[in-house]
Amino acid sequence: MIIEITDFTAEKRIDVAISELAPEFSRTKIQKLIIAKKVICNNDIVLDASKKITAPCLIEIEDCAPEYDYEITPEKIDLDIVYKDEFILVINKPAGMVCHPAPGHKSGTLVNAVAYHCNNHLSTVGGTMRPGIVHRLDKGTSGLMLVAKTNEAHVAFADLFANEKGNLIKRKYTCFVYGVPNPKSGKIETFITRHPRNRQMFIAHNNIGKHSITLYEVEKSVYFTSTKAISKVTCELLTGRTHQIRVHMKHIGCNIIGDKMYGKSKIEHTYPEIIRDFPRQALHSQMLEFQHPFTHEWLHFDATLPDDMLKLEETFKT
Repeated sequence: MIIEITDFTAEKRIDVAISELAPEFSRTKIQKLIIAKKVICNNDIVLDASKKITAPCLIEIEDCAPEYDYEITPEKIDLDIVYKDEFILVINKPAGMVCHPAPGHKSGTLVNAVAYHCNNHLSTVGGTMRPGIVHRLDKGTSGLMLVAKTNEAHVAFADLFANEKGNLIKRKYTCFVYGVPNPKSGKIETFITRHPRNRQMFIAHNNIGKHSITLYEVEKSVYFTSTKAISKVTCELLTGRTHQIRVHMKHIGCNIIGDKMYGKSKIEHTYPEIIRDFPRQALHSQMLEFQHPFTHEWLHFDATLPDDMLKLEETFKT
């Protein structure tokens, strides 16, 4: 939620001002959000509920995810584990697998599978519903992700993922998009914040939200008509925001194929059927490289494109 502070609320405590402009939030709820560092004023995290505000300014409130009281039941589910040691696992997640339990997905998740594999020995930093989850991939996104076994590993890797330490960690994704990005390589740098009406979505913004940087490069493109094309694009994350690549590709006008949330609502018949009917966002976490915080070894992992995205790539041969 984004709130604009005007003269009406200027010089008031920030918790009072928010409660007056957004009555769905009680002052107690606002104070809890401030403690959780979920309230941002002009891009600065608010640390004190008694902070006096001056107009004009913009306040962003990040929704706290509700805690669901599900018991994590270990389940014997096959996993493609590409690396493991006493601290972490690196897993090649298939598209369609949810990362952790949530309403509608109480079982069959990656967490259920990892809990079985690790005999419930996973970090608890992320909460009881997300043991081991340092970063997540959307249900429809495939590829490499990291799981922490210990709290110490979780904290160390969360710091790598969150703080733009590009010299210590690299993450590259492959996606297929509509159109051809112009220029064919570059840097997308915006803030990312929640959509003001659809709280499940995020939008790129000039000055509100979390600073976000994606490097991209077009690998190849194919035209089906003089104006209709698709491209295979490599994206490197310098920050790790929710839906970052999906939001940034939409921001430059090249929506990811199959993305029901951020993609095109109507696909013209100019495109082959496999493109029009692609059942998920065509996004794959292809490369993960980092310096292990405990062994100090440089580790590099690649995950080849899954079969459905390989079939998309075959359209470039037409």
